[in-house]
Amino acid sequence: MSTELNTDMTRHPLGTAAHTEDGTAVLALVREYPAPPAVIWAMLTDPAKTELWWARTRGMARTGSSFDLKWLNGKDMGEGTELDWWNGKVLAAEDGRLLEISNAMHGVIRAELSELPGGGTRLVFTNTINATDDVVLMSLAGWHCHLDHLQEALDGKAVDWPRWWDDFYPAWEKIHAAYQQAQA
Repeated sequence: MSTELNTDMTRHPLGTAAHTEDGTAVLALVREYPAPPAVIWAMLTDPAKTELWWARTRGMARTGSSFDLKWLNGKDMGEGTELDWWNGKVLAAEDGRLLEISNAMHGVIRAELSELPGGGTRLVFTNTINATDDVVLMSLAGWHCHLDHLQEALDGKAVDWPRWWDDFYPAWEKIHAAYQQAQA
């Protein structure tokens, strides 16, 4: 199924990174999806749906609850290894509108949903991290890819995670180069 997925990561505008006074970076990406907010909410919070485009999740989308992530696009060097769970907590959850989590590896991840006139959803995605500039650009490229994967999941397609490096790493490299060029 992965060969049916769009690998043109340039179809969406680049996100941005702003540095704060305390040295953290706020990564921001905005996307519009044809699905209503309730559907996007489920894609962000339902473990059966998050695995289609983002990560394996455990926990509940309720303020104060745990919300852990396990990335599925780790490169297996033939050793059958999996990435570890990264523990997190829900900082804020408003059904169909806002999910904000803290995560041991990725700082604060925030997804704000609003309904578009005529239907559809605008997603304002931010990630506040304490990282070097090169990691910031790698993270922007990573989130860019995952949000593209979300569009594909909405179209009924799922990422074939064991093939991610073959199918999508070249696309990640291209969008990462675009972020590097934009920051130069």
